[in-house]
Amino acid sequence: MAGFIRNASASQSLSLFSRMHHEGLTTPNEFTLVSALHASSLTQNDVTHVPYQIYSLIVRLGLDSNIFLLNAFLSALLKHGKLDEALQVFETIPDKDIVSWNTMMAGYLQFSCEDIPGFWRCMNNNDIKPDNFTFATALTGLAALSHTHFRMGLQVHACLVKTGYGDDMCVGNSLVDMYLKNKKLVEGFRAFDEMPNKDVCSWSQMAAGCLQCGEPRKALDVIALMRKIGVKPNKFTLATALNACATLASLEEGKQVHGLRTKLGSDIDLCVDNALLDMYAKCGCMDSAWGVFRSMSARTVISWTSMIMACAQNGQSREALQIFDEMRKTSVEPNYITFICVLYACSQGGFVNEGWTYFASMAKDYGILPGEDHYACMVNILGRAGLIKEAEELILRMPFKPGVLVWQTLLSACQLHGDVETGKLAAQHAIRQDQKDPSTYLLLSNMFAELSNWDGVVILRELMETRDVKKVPGTSWIEIEKN
Repeated sequence: MAGFIRNASASQSLSLFSRMHHEGLTTPNEFTLVSALHASSLTQNDVTHVPYQIYSLIVRLGLDSNIFLLNAFLSALLKHGKLDEALQVFETIPDKDIVSWNTMMAGYLQFSCEDIPGFWRCMNNNDIKPDNFTFATALTGLAALSHTHFRMGLQVHACLVKTGYGDDMCVGNSLVDMYLKNKKLVEGFRAFDEMPNKDVCSWSQMAAGCLQCGEPRKALDVIALMRKIGVKPNKFTLATALNACATLASLEEGKQVHGLRTKLGSDIDLCVDNALLDMYAKCGCMDSAWGVFRSMSARTVISWTSMIMACAQNGQSREALQIFDEMRKTSVEPNYITFICVLYACSQGGFVNEGWTYFASMAKDYGILPGEDHYACMVNILGRAGLIKEAEELILRMPFKPGVLVWQTLLSACQLHGDVETGKLAAQHAIRQDQKDPSTYLLLSNMFAELSNWDGVVILRELMETRDVKKVPGTSWIEIEKN
């Protein structure tokens, strides 16, 4: 039975167990029953009754107090998504060991992260000493909860220091991830530097964290140091490097990563090629982006969507729509994001009729209900074409309350075409929903300035000061030649 499990044949392992039991070949012992429960946890959902049948046999054999079997039963229930049933079993175990607690913690991580803080407190209240698995699981769960439970993350870190599990690499990776998910880059670097052992996952995670915290240059520096000490990058490393290059619009560094991707060959999968395509597009190198796209042996919805957006952002709106039409002939179905990109291409190209057609196609052909982003795109399409009244009517027909984005899009169109009255109305709606968003004030102020309405500009500036609305300074990255 164990041999079948090791060779990914869990169903055959269960068949052997069933035959042994029904033919009365031998009475199963605890090791046999643990293997059977393990096999049942690896099978598909259509056999969710099997763990219960095995447990019934365990009870008949008088082994229902065996902690190894109870833990295996607990694990099997969780593997089949039976969280509530697993909790009931867990609560009936009289002498829980650390495996019992860890198994339940892992279940919460998979199905109910928000319960992890309470479960951690419960462990502490019961004087359960956590091990490396406990720490790694708890920190991963707290990372997923992000800012809402950062204080508890600090408490777990303090407990980790006291118990001496800080040298464990999985625990270290989880700790770094917890800090990075909370945007604590300095603390994340400190935890990373204190890790005695790091693998490629550690380095890739640190680089990705830098990128998520708005530090693409630091992300590339981390990857450069990783390669310098001889750690071979994996697909996640390369994808992060390419995303950093795209953010920086650093074409030369992006080409270097492309060369590394070519060198690694078949070890790299589609996520890297998608990132490569995006990098070339963000750097305005469309010939290379087309080359990557056409060379892909397989394309996911991300690949198609990325290419559509690449064309739309680089003045190739008609080509973007041609790619979408080509995509629809394949088995890959467009998603919510795909239609945002398609509608954006229509707005960039001034394709009003096509925009209406694709907008209607979302629900009709694919069952995708248009969201606020899609309505904003349609308002932009109509607004750029000077169809301000039609754009306003579309907003008023929306099946849900229009958000700030939609009203700001209409305001931007009014600024473009000098429609002051509709623009003021759009601004009122936007400000009513978010008084602190500086974009609305600035759009309206710019419209007044273009019409030489300086009194209106002054009033808006004073209103921003009164409401303590701060203009967020813009930032951009440029690549300069290195001597």
